[in-house]
Amino acid sequence: MSENPSHVQGYRETKAARVAERNDQANTVWAEVEAERRDVEERTAKLRAMRLARASKAS
Repeated sequence: MSENPSHVQGYRETKAARVAERNDQANTVWAEVEAERRDVEERTAKLRAMRLARASKAS
């Protein structure tokens, strides 16, 4: 059985395109995860500062 070089080349290009698309999707998801993590950290810091300010006024 002989393989058709153009078929093999097409398969490799398709596979590379799928890998590139998955990498792009993964990068997008990671960027969203990191943005959410930063938002949570910022809200936590703000709430902590408010709690400490309230505690210092009560003392």
